Amino acid sequence: MNALPAAVRIVEVGPRDGLQSIEQTIPTETKIQFINTLTEANLPEIEVTSFVSPTWVAQLADANEVAALINHDDHIRYTALVPNLKGLERSMDSGFTSVAVFTTVSETFSQKNTNCAIDESLERIKVMSPIIQENDLRFRAYISTVWVCPYEGAVPVKKVVPIIQSLLDMGVEEISLGDTIGKATPDDVRSTLDSLITEFGIESFALHFHDTYGHALENIKAGLEYGISTFDSSAGGIGGCPYASGASGNVSTNSVVDLCNQLEITTGINVAKLQEAASIIQPYVIST
Repeated sequence: MNALPAAVRIVEVGPRDGLQSIEQTIPTETKIQFINTLTEANLPEIEVTSFVSPTWVAQLADANEVAALINHDDHIRYTALVPNLKGLERSMDSGFTSVAVFTTVSETFSQKNTNCAIDESLERIKVMSPIIQENDLRFRAYISTVWVCPYEGAVPVKKVVPIIQSLLDMGVEEISLGDTIGKATPDDVRSTLDSLITEFGIESFALHFHDTYGHALENIKAGLEYGISTFDSSAGGIGGCPYASGASGNVSTNSVVDLCNQLEITTGINVAKLQEAASIIQPYVIST
């Protein structure tokens, strides 16, 4: 294990991952206000939206309008999730220079989440890869169900390794490892990172934890012990995965910043503005 990093980079996923599972339609102007306030909070990266079919995620049907109307800060990276070539083209038309793709380790989850097999999801990414690289776009990827699948249970790390290798071979620069239903424990995180860091090093990895069972901050601490310095989180802890029952609650950006402050790790985030951003969207979060 390494010494704790001096600074942590937080990827704010609230505007996309946080909002996609909220059933109540959120006005476009509210989303814009939310993102603009996150910009004022100095989040280093904000995942703005996803260029996915409204048939699948109606909440993000206004992706083009949101992208066109938010304020931009040159010091902040704005990213769009793109599920396929059409989504990539739409993101580029909207001016995004950073895109994220996604796949999973579980065949069942892949069918439920994207209506395709893992190999098909990787093929979709492979089709996008040369266009992403030719246009010099930053290339990020999510891998869901790295630790536990809601349908298949515990996931052995040997299933994760070839997915990572495929993504790296396609030119992916950063891979976010996801605990999709929040069941991983710190020991699970350490065991997986032991294997993956031995195989690949730490430079390409970010961690994405859900706090469904209250493990997220402990899991982040485990990641920090290994030198991981990039973490995904959501302002106010909103969101989850609409295709994974019980996967409510991305870890709160506010809590991650508090943890870093306690550990004397720099984030560069304005806490008051972060709280203001969370308060903008909270009225639309439906309690369950």
